[in-house]
Amino acid sequence: MMKGGRNNGGRGHRPEPQPWKDQIQMRFGDRLVNVRSPALTRDPSEARRFVREHTDLASSDSFSRIITFDTECSVNYADYCEMCSFGYAEYDLEGNEIAREEIYIRAREPKGRLREKCQADYSKFKDAPKWELQYHKIREIMTRKDTLYIAHSCRSDIGFIMMMNRRRGTDQFYCRVYDTLDMFKTAMPGMEKYNLPFLAESLGIEHDAHVSLSDAIVCFKVLCKVAERNGKTLKEMFSEHEDCMSDSVDVLRDFIRSDRRRQLAVIKESDYNPIRGPLTGLRFCMDERTEKSDPEAVLEFARYVVSNGGSYVSGVSSSNVFVWDGNKENRSYVYAMRLVKDGVDLEIVSVDEAMDGRYGDIPEICWDLQRTEVR
Repeated sequence: MMKGGRNNGGRGHRPEPQPWKDQIQMRFGDRLVNVRSPALTRDPSEARRFVREHTDLASSDSFSRIITFDTECSVNYADYCEMCSFGYAEYDLEGNEIAREEIYIRAREPKGRLREKCQADYSKFKDAPKWELQYHKIREIMTRKDTLYIAHSCRSDIGFIMMMNRRRGTDQFYCRVYDTLDMFKTAMPGMEKYNLPFLAESLGIEHDAHVSLSDAIVCFKVLCKVAERNGKTLKEMFSEHEDCMSDSVDVLRDFIRSDRRRQLAVIKESDYNPIRGPLTGLRFCMDERTEKSDPEAVLEFARYVVSNGGSYVSGVSSSNVFVWDGNKENRSYVYAMRLVKDGVDLEIVSVDEAMDGRYGDIPEICWDLQRTEVR
């Protein structure tokens, strides 16, 4: 038998990509900068301050070009993707096209449901250059100082680029993009839907959906139409919607937070805790909104509970301590109150009472809830 597991054709075992929390280097222009602090912070304003100190990309009043872009993946699930195309078009402030290009990247052929999502022509990317050969060109396009960038639901596109960098070992680089999905929701309230095909049809714009270059161009044409309807220039549109920007640091924080939510899910799935301690017999659960909004603190809390003999579980009905966010319209809270009225052994504890243990000490409320009999 061959040592080292399955036969992989003699290529050797391919190591797993670094965890997102270890992706601490990001290229700002020609400099590689440590981004651990803004990526791990719970305070978004700290991340914004860090970015202002390290980048001189165009602001909404100092640009002379607009680049609209879109990405296409043949494989896309969780935090893994295989990008097969990057399409972009460049325009001046009057809306005149300066350049356009569809850049293909070698990737596997999409199968099954993935084929429904990926409309790119496989014959054009199956023998295309690998990511490592296209990386520098894409990075140059995405980091021009006098240029503003737009994309529809841009966090996905930034994320795909970052996933490719992570998997292929190329440098993460900083880019900042206006999300036209958010811009259009604000500038055209009341629309039935805000996906590009629907908006294009509503505004009389031809659209070849799910082809990256076509999506990029349509995104810009819809922006121009929306600006015209609102009586705004493109510069005025960007100036009024600066809160609709996302960047590489935002997306890195999203990846890290998602990873923490997955770690929390693993803790929830553990049916038995072999540790015996002061919290043995206590089964905590948290309202979902708190888990989503502050996964760092909740994960720390769950780990401390488990390390002291307790359990962190899914669902109020599986718990005997429900940690509540203070919203009386919370469905989990309403259900918990109903259980209490029915005589179920369930304590309802506020987040502020429970989460003061996030930095290392089990909060007093947890000690007060100790079960004196442990079986």
